[in-house]
Amino acid sequence: MERERKIKTLSLAALIVAVLGLTVAFAALSQTLTINGTASVDSATWDIHFENLSAGITSGDASVTTEAIIKDSVDGKQSTVIGDYNVVLTKPGDGITYTFDVTNAGTIDASLETLTKNIKPVCTSNSNVDADATTVCNGLTYTLTYTDTSAVVSQGDNLDKGITKNLTLKLQYDSNEVPSDDVTISGLGITLKYVQR
Repeated sequence: MERERKIKTLSLAALIVAVLGLTVAFAALSQTLTINGTASVDSATWDIHFENLSAGITSGDASVTTEAIIKDSVDGKQSTVIGDYNVVLTKPGDGITYTFDVTNAGTIDASLETLTKNIKPVCTSNSNVDADATTVCNGLTYTLTYTDTSAVVSQGDNLDKGITKNLTLKLQYDSNEVPSDDVTISGLGITLKYVQR
């Protein structure tokens, strides 16, 4: 019995040594990885607006009844609307041209997400003569281009922070025909929507 007790004690001691040995071996094969860091968000500004609107430059016998102005939008954004202009075109070759800057005065690069413009202006004859309205509308060109390159302003154009681009807005009547009565032209709105790039 004494011998059995010694064997059991030795076996228990061997088992404890084996378990401790596994713990030491496991500890020797383990590694702790740590990731530390901090982050911050710097202040930024979003400020894209119009500046430096020229007086209308007429061609032919066109005349300006009301000059275009830069004004604030309905939602209070400053200098984001060009409007209120009224021009009278009387014969083929008459037109009006405005130049102005679109400026990214903010700290975030921008891209022109959408440019919304009527494909054709809406022409209405004052005496309801459809032929007059059709004649005028078919003879109109209405473009928005970059002044320095004459390239058409298009969706996807970039406007990086701190950059100003000069644009040219032109309305021209180039038909070989003249209407028999006055025609009112509407639908000349253009909307430029810039988003973060």
